Amino acid sequence: MENILYVVSAVHLTLCPFTKVEESFNIQAMHDILYLKGNLSQYDHLEFPGVVPRTFIGPLVISALAYPVFIILKFYEFNKFYSQILVRAVLGAIVITSIKYFQKSIKKVFGKGVARWFIVITASQYHLMFYSSRPLPNMLAFPLVMVALSSWIRGNHTILIWSSGVAVLVFRSELVIYLGVIVLIELLYSRLGVLRLLKLGCLCLLTILILNAAVDSIFWGRLLWPEGEVLWFNTILNKSSQWGTSPFLWYFYSAIPRGLGCSLFLVPFGMIYDIRITRLIIPALIFVILYSILPHKELRFIIYIFPVLNVSTAAFCHRIWQSRLNPKGLINLIALAFCAGHIIGNIVFTILLSSAAMKNYPGGTAITILHKFENNVNANYSIHVGNLAAQTGVTRFTQLSNNWIYKKTENLKAGCEELMSFTHLIVDASSRDNGEMLPYRHTHTVITTVLGFSNINFNYNQFPPVKIKTKPQIFVLKRNAEKISVKSSIKKIVEKYKNTYEPILKPDLEENNIKRGRMKMIT
Repeated sequence: MENILYVVSAVHLTLCPFTKVEESFNIQAMHDILYLKGNLSQYDHLEFPGVVPRTFIGPLVISALAYPVFIILKFYEFNKFYSQILVRAVLGAIVITSIKYFQKSIKKVFGKGVARWFIVITASQYHLMFYSSRPLPNMLAFPLVMVALSSWIRGNHTILIWSSGVAVLVFRSELVIYLGVIVLIELLYSRLGVLRLLKLGCLCLLTILILNAAVDSIFWGRLLWPEGEVLWFNTILNKSSQWGTSPFLWYFYSAIPRGLGCSLFLVPFGMIYDIRITRLIIPALIFVILYSILPHKELRFIIYIFPVLNVSTAAFCHRIWQSRLNPKGLINLIALAFCAGHIIGNIVFTILLSSAAMKNYPGGTAITILHKFENNVNANYSIHVGNLAAQTGVTRFTQLSNNWIYKKTENLKAGCEELMSFTHLIVDASSRDNGEMLPYRHTHTVITTVLGFSNINFNYNQFPPVKIKTKPQIFVLKRNAEKISVKSSIKKIVEKYKNTYEPILKPDLEENNIKRGRMKMIT
C-alpha cells in the first residue's frame, strides 16, 4: 500500500510537467549542471540571479542521482524536456521515500493500522502530493524535516541535529523555529544533554557552513552563504512582503484547510484520543504561530506540518474503523461514515484543483506549441520569451533546439526595434486588440492563442456543477517576412524619389492654399 504515494506523485507530475517562477532557480540549475557541466559562465543564474542567491547543493544532489538515466536519454536523443521530467521524478521519489520513512516511525509507535490510514489520507490530499516533485527550496528541505521528525520519534538525537542543521543552514532558515522547538523539548525533558547538544551542534554548524560556502562560492563567483542572505532579506529587512502580505491567521483559515482538505475536521479528535499525538503536533503549531508574524505567506512555507497533522486524523480513523464490526450508537455510525467519506471528499477536491492546475502553465503550453509548429530545429530562428511565459513554464529544458536563439530580456517596449528583430515572439496579452499586440498587427502572424486559468465557476444547474474557466493570456507570433520587406521597399522608394515629387506637388499645394484663402474672404 505504501507504494501508492509514488503513483500519486507521478500522476501529478504527468498532469503538470511544467514549472513556475518559484521553481526557476533550481530547475535551471539542474539543467545547467547536466548540460553545461563546468562551463559556469553560461549558467542561467549569472544572467538572471534573482532577488537573493540560492544554494546549488540541492540541484547538485538531484542531478547526480538523475545522471545515469540522463545519459541514456541523451544517448537515444530524447529531447531535453524528458530530462526535466526526469529530475522532477527523482525529487518526487526522494520526497515520497522520506514520507515512507516517517510512516515507519509512526508504525513503530502507533501501530500498523494508523500507519496504513496515514498513507491513504496523505495520498488522497492534493497539495503535498502536487508539490512532492516540484523543485522548490521547501521541497528540497522537506525530506530532511521528515528524517528529523522520524529521528525525534525514535530518540536518535545525532541524526535529529544533523538533519535539522542541513535543513536550516542550507535550504530553509525559518525551519530553525520548528526543529529548534523540538530540540528545546528534548532539553526540557532531559532526553538530550546540554553538553551533547553543544558538541553536536558546533560540529554540525561548522561543517555545514564550510561545505555550503565552499560549494556555492564556486558557482556564484563570490564568497557567500546563500541561506544567510535569504534570512537577512526575508526576516531582518522584511522585504519578502513586497511579494504580497496576508493576515496573521491566514495559515490557519486558508493554508491548512486547503492542505488537509476534509481531513482537517478529524485532527482534533485524534489529539483527544491519544496524548502522544498532541505532543507531536505542539511543535508544529508553535512553528505556524511564530512564522505567522512574517506578513508574506504561502502554503508551501508550512508544508512540513501536513504529515504530522495527518497522523492525528489517521489515529482517529483507525480507532473508529476498529469498531466497525460492533458499532455502538448513531454517533459511531456517523463517525465511521465520515472516516470513509472524507477520503472521497479529499479525492474530489484533488481532482478539482488538479483540473485548475493543468490550465495554469500557459508559458509551457506556448513554447510546446511553438516547437510543434516550427518543427525544423536546424532553422535559424530567434524567439523572445515574454515575462508571463517565463514565469509559467518556459525553462531551459523546454528550449529544444540548439540552433534557435531564446531570449528573456525584460522591460522591452512592445513593437521596439529589438523585439521586431526576433523571428518569433511569445507575448503576454489578454486579447488581439491589447496594447501589447497592436504593434505587431501588420508585421506578424498569430500562430496560436494560449488560454490560462481564470477562475472556478460553480453552477448547480449543470453537471458537473463546477467549471474551470480560462482566458487568453499568451499569444505566439511569427514575423511575416514578406510584409516587412514590402513595407521597407515602399519606404525606400518614397525616400529615393522624395526630391522629385516635391517640386511637382508644391505649386499645386500653394495654388490650393490661395484658393482656400479667397473662399474664406468671400464667406
